[in-house]
Amino acid sequence: MTRVFSFMFLFISVWFGFSSILSHIVFVYDLNYFYYYLIWPSCFAFSLLLFLKPLLSVRKVFRDRVSTSISWPFVIKMINGLAWALPFVLIPFLQKYYPFLLLTGLSLGNISTFIFLRKYSKIYSIEQVITGSLTLSSLFSIIIYYSYTDNYELTLFLTRVIISVSYAIGGLIGYFKNDGDDNLSSSLHNERANLS
Repeated sequence: MTRVFSFMFLFISVWFGFSSILSHIVFVYDLNYFYYYLIWPSCFAFSLLLFLKPLLSVRKVFRDRVSTSISWPFVIKMINGLAWALPFVLIPFLQKYYPFLLLTGLSLGNISTFIFLRKYSKIYSIEQVITGSLTLSSLFSIIIYYSYTDNYELTLFLTRVIISVSYAIGGLIGYFKNDGDDNLSSSLHNERANLS
C-alpha cells in the first residue's frame, strides 16, 4: 500500500480551498477580475510547496501506479476517460451548469477509476471512492440549493468548498488507512523474519 494518492488528494484540497475562499472575497468586494488569474496559480504553487517533499518521495510509486492503467482493455480506458472528461468538455457549452458539471466530472471520474483500479490492477484506492462518493452525494444538495436560491455565485463557492472538503476527507482517510496497512505489513514481515 502507498500514500501517494493521499498526498495528492490533500494537495488538491488545499489548492481548491484557498483558491475558492480568496476568489469569493474578490467577488464579494467587487475587486478587479485580474485577481482571479493571480489567485489560482499562486494557490497552486503554495499548495505544491506544502506537499512537494512527500509527493517527490513517492513519485516513482505514482508513475508505477498510473502506468498500470495502460494495460486496461481499450473500452475500459475509453469509459474511464469519458467519465473524467465529458462533463468538463460540456462546460463551455453549458456554462450555467458549471458547478453541477464540475461535481459530476470529479465524482464519476474518481468512482470509475476506483472501480477499474480494483478490478484490473488489484489496487484498492480508498481515497478515490470516498472523494467520489462525497462529491456525488453533494451534487443533489447543490442542485436543490440552487433551485431554491438561484444564487449562482454562492452555489459556485459552495461547490468548490465541497470539492476541497471531499478531497481532504478522502486524502486523510487514505493516509491513515494506508498507515495502518503499512504497520500491519511491517509487523507480519518482522514476525516471518523471527520465525525463520
